[in-house]
Amino acid sequence: GSCVSNLHSAGADLDLTLVLPAGCEPPMEKQRTMITQLASVLEESGEFASVVARPKARVPIVALEDASTGLKSDICMNNSLALINSRLLRTYVRLDERVRPLVFVVKKWAKARSINSPYRGTPSSYAYVLLVIHYLQTVTPPVLPVLQQIAGGAWAESAETMLAQTHDGRAFDCTYCADSEGLRDAG
Repeated sequence: GSCVSNLHSAGADLDLTLVLPAGCEPPMEKQRTMITQLASVLEESGEFASVVARPKARVPIVALEDASTGLKSDICMNNSLALINSRLLRTYVRLDERVRPLVFVVKKWAKARSINSPYRGTPSSYAYVLLVIHYLQTVTPPVLPVLQQIAGGAWAESAETMLAQTHDGRAFDCTYCADSEGLRDAG
């Protein structure tokens, strides 16, 4: 997520999604089983200090920590919505040089106050990024456009690649203009 969007910082974890071939999206119960099996295989490898399967989470994941580096990672399956959202954030970051530092200030502020953990009932770092982007879209004059309202875009090869389905079966049209260079040049 944050590596793709260029909003990562030292000590950040790595969020990964295993993308299965199109048409090979197992039902949720099967995904829960596969996550448990993946955790078992990773734990048996001896390469990780900690491996925890969370098959009953809203988005089933394997949480792990690399034994040699201490890098923490979460692995989920077929989370196409997260992939598209990360690319969308990257486009916003590329549009204006002020976006990235403002996001870092807000994320640091939230972390210092321990209000950036959805597990404890507070917004996630991702939510704070969205709040910053919304502010920059609604301030007068706007700093950022609303990319989802601008037709076209250079990222998608076809309309299907901008459609995402969540684990609970809801479908979303995630189309947005990804031409950050063209938008910057247009002023």
